[in-house]
Amino acid sequence: MNKLKIAVLICLLIIGLLLIFINPIQNAVIAHLSQQLNTTDYSAEDIEKNNQATADFAFEDVQSLSIAEVLKAQTQLDNLPVIGSIAIPTGELSLPIIKGVGNASLAVGAGTMKANQTLGQGNYALAGHYFENKDILFSPLYNANIGDAIYVTDLTTIYEYKLTTKKVIAATDVYVIDDIPNQTILTLITCADNGTKRLAIHADFVEQYPLNDAPAKLSEAF
Repeated sequence: MNKLKIAVLICLLIIGLLLIFINPIQNAVIAHLSQQLNTTDYSAEDIEKNNQATADFAFEDVQSLSIAEVLKAQTQLDNLPVIGSIAIPTGELSLPIIKGVGNASLAVGAGTMKANQTLGQGNYALAGHYFENKDILFSPLYNANIGDAIYVTDLTTIYEYKLTTKKVIAATDVYVIDDIPNQTILTLITCADNGTKRLAIHADFVEQYPLNDAPAKLSEAF
């Protein structure tokens, strides 16, 4: 009986330790995976090929990340359709852009919200997960300010945008990712109020630069 009690206590101790350390472990894995998908490892041809890949765009089905989803994403890393990068230097955000909003994609980077959107045209919309008081995925968006520069690249061109609006919206306000006639904008979406609402950031297009001729500060942002 004493051996049984000891075994139960050991099991409870292990479970308790896992509960304590599971979130730090998950966050460390996410950060590592995001860094692994550095676009310097891709060519413009790779990006073009990935743009033709099939992807999941059912944003309404996106769930909170679990450690199981994060570990699953690690096994799929080499097959994720990376199509670019996004950087907000003042907010210390730098992430790969992955086609679609599937669980694996959003476990490691920013996901595209519409199937046929094109950088530098219309309303280019990206979604990402938020973790309170963390600096991974789209959490740094809460530190972004009006006027901040946002850079996005597809490895042929760097597109510069300027943050113009930042507000919390209802989860049902899906119209914010719709194209607006005669406007070229960037929209970034993440969770707010424990997932019941959304933080929406809009940025206006400023200028685009060929990747090889872009100012150094832009290239160094990624």
